[in-house]
Amino acid sequence: MKKLFFIFSLLFLSNFSNAQKELQQVANYYFRLNPFNEKISSFLRQLMNDSEIMNPVVIKRTDTSLFYFKGDYKNFNPFFFKPVRTMVVFAEKEIILNDSLHLLDTVITYQIAGYSPDGEEGVKDVMQEFKRFDRKYLKKFKSSDFTELKSNGEVYGGIRNYFTGLSYLSPLSAAWQKIGDNRGNVFVITLRFKMSENDAILPVTPYGF
Repeated sequence: MKKLFFIFSLLFLSNFSNAQKELQQVANYYFRLNPFNEKISSFLRQLMNDSEIMNPVVIKRTDTSLFYFKGDYKNFNPFFFKPVRTMVVFAEKEIILNDSLHLLDTVITYQIAGYSPDGEEGVKDVMQEFKRFDRKYLKKFKSSDFTELKSNGEVYGGIRNYFTGLSYLSPLSAAWQKIGDNRGNVFVITLRFKMSENDAILPVTPYGF
């Protein structure tokens, strides 16, 4: 029994390490600052004082609200298309672990969003960015799910959630969407993680899925 437990532990640690490396790769390439490379407190100081960010919005954590930060980059662009706006969001979010037991947990969502102009070319830009991202990362994760966004039979977006097998919660999502009302289109990458001893780590549940 001890031997089986030891083997299981090694497999778990190996899967955890590999999954964390994939998220680090995404964060290194698409985000100006990587929360996996340093302590969260240091990362947040850099993010909130980044001279490349304009129009920052900060909501500090209180007894009734969770932490939220949003801002627009002046020049930073990790995408293949040229966005008219690049936005970053770092926010705490409460999730339900168990409905019947009313178990809650808090995770961090870290997003980068690139906006394209309204029109066919703008739609094509965000769709191609999504497909390029999906081709690169789809096979690097244990499983995924895809949701096509439709209205009156017309497709206006799509969302892919990537899973590690270590949790029911997806640590990585990519999406594209026509915003509507002549507001253009957007491609969004979302990282989800937890904080443990001031470090960013993968969300893990005891029995995986």
